[in-house]
Amino acid sequence: MSANFFRSVKRKIVRGIFQSDRFKRYLETSFFGQYFVRRQAVKSFDLMAGFVYSQILLCCVKLNIFNFLKDGPKDIGRMSDFLNLDKAKFDCLFMGASAIGLIEKDEDDVIDLTVQGHIFANDKGLLALILHHEMFYRDLMEPVAFLKEKDMETSLNKYWGYVEQRGVPSDAESEQKTENAKRYSELMAISQPLVTDQLFSAYDFTRHTSVLDVGGGKASFSIRLAKFIPGINVANLDLPEVCEEAKKNVKQAGLVDAIKIIPSNFFEDEIPSGYDLVTLIRVLYDHSEESVIKLLQLIRKSLSSNGKLLIAEPMANNIFPGISCDAYFWFYLTVMGKGRPRSSKELIALLRDSGFSKARCLKTTLPIQTGVVLAEA
Repeated sequence: MSANFFRSVKRKIVRGIFQSDRFKRYLETSFFGQYFVRRQAVKSFDLMAGFVYSQILLCCVKLNIFNFLKDGPKDIGRMSDFLNLDKAKFDCLFMGASAIGLIEKDEDDVIDLTVQGHIFANDKGLLALILHHEMFYRDLMEPVAFLKEKDMETSLNKYWGYVEQRGVPSDAESEQKTENAKRYSELMAISQPLVTDQLFSAYDFTRHTSVLDVGGGKASFSIRLAKFIPGINVANLDLPEVCEEAKKNVKQAGLVDAIKIIPSNFFEDEIPSGYDLVTLIRVLYDHSEESVIKLLQLIRKSLSSNGKLLIAEPMANNIFPGISCDAYFWFYLTVMGKGRPRSSKELIALLRDSGFSKARCLKTTLPIQTGVVLAEA
């Protein structure tokens, strides 16, 4: 019997249970049923209250609570003075942040970070993303209107300068393009370690002598790779206005001789050849299917017979369906205006259609954050 048969039977059983008042009462009163009912109730409430949770987290970042408690616990009076809130508002924020597991208070009225709080306090990339999400929240204030209105202009669409902006003339001034490049490259750079940490643990770069990072932004990954493997030939390719920022960072890192900066539009220009590894880090998922296939074909054309392509980005999860990152990235990328999350299976199929002989998924310690696919020419 097929999986669809069992899925159909399961759906009928579940539907019958929840349409029966008698069975619902049984669940609420039986020993094992009460556990199920309570667990589902908590999950349902979390879904309803999720936006409030995100706003509590945003308040903690904007009010600098994580940094204030980072070096050690503080008594409640000192924290109250630091936040400068009236008692009712202080209690509101304190109880909210405690309830979602960011801070805790002991019997002596001393407040400290929890394990989750320390994770946020010590990760600049996460803090930058939380602040960035303020505009994402604004875009979703009227979610149904966003879904129904065609080509609706959003804050995210305007923020990410390389996306075809809605309502913006195609002949936008170069100054605006440069400003957009600085803006999105800065966020990508500060949050880059979230992905590259996973990439370095999943793949051995020492097997390569030359690496081309396509869409490398401000050269954060290129700089880290050049420092990690002295003597390796590294190149960073991105739009001309982005490369201006990359040059500054490479010079500041003292790696001008180690990293080549290549100004180029990788959808219109040929990909430089001569590299035995090409990397695409957080590039494909915010582009359309047509653009992705075009880029993969250009990269395949540039690689020699033993060349490889490494893709690293958040991927739709095809092992645990419905995981939260799937919901998040579908909405984020749709609000942004282009692209969609793809599973490793989808990427592997696209790679094969683009001329790559082999492709496989590499294991990462945090798949909810980063997926990695390795392809061979």
